[in-house]
Amino acid sequence: TSMSAPNVTGTLLLLQEYYEDLNASFMRAATLKGLALHTADDVASTGPDAETGWGLLNAKAAAETIAAAGVSSEVLELNLTNGGTYQVTIQSNGVDPLLASISWTDPAGAVNNGTNSNTPALVNDLDLRLDNGTSFTPWRLTGVTTNGTGDNDVDPYERVDITSASGQYTLTVTHKGTLSSGSQNFSLVVTGGVIAATSPEISYGTVTTSSTEGTD
Repeated sequence: TSMSAPNVTGTLLLLQEYYEDLNASFMRAATLKGLALHTADDVASTGPDAETGWGLLNAKAAAETIAAAGVSSEVLELNLTNGGTYQVTIQSNGVDPLLASISWTDPAGAVNNGTNSNTPALVNDLDLRLDNGTSFTPWRLTGVTTNGTGDNDVDPYERVDITSASGQYTLTVTHKGTLSSGSQNFSLVVTGGVIAATSPEISYGTVTTSSTEGTD
């Protein structure tokens, strides 16, 4: 642990620097956290676990996700208003697993002096779903040594994994109850797919070009 903290801290700072080089602004804390968890290498049982969390930090994968944003990945900073819904269509690339994450900085809640309380403490509970006729729910811990998928009402980070994704999926972000202060900033990270264009266009770079369609 003596080297893990400076290693992770330095890596996150380099990712902030790289993002700022490309976008002329720094990531929100929730975006940086979400990106790190989204791109981590799973090193234990599939999904999050109580010993290794989401896995081993992968700076290369995180940097590649930043570089490919809007082309083959998505890194977006958004806001959900009270009672609102954020919904987009995701086109999977049909090759890589489709992973979608939301991350947010939850407002401070009431002080809890209890021990090992299992009462959810989120102030603003956002929910992520992917759907293509089948609804895909995020990871969650179900016990000290077990995990699964379903409604996650305890973590300010949610990730949905679809290992054999193909075609299009509807991504939806909603919330439970009433949002504190009337809205909640959140960050969206997607790999293995991108937001589908609402008006796709096929065109030539020059109008004098012609081509004959092949049989393939």
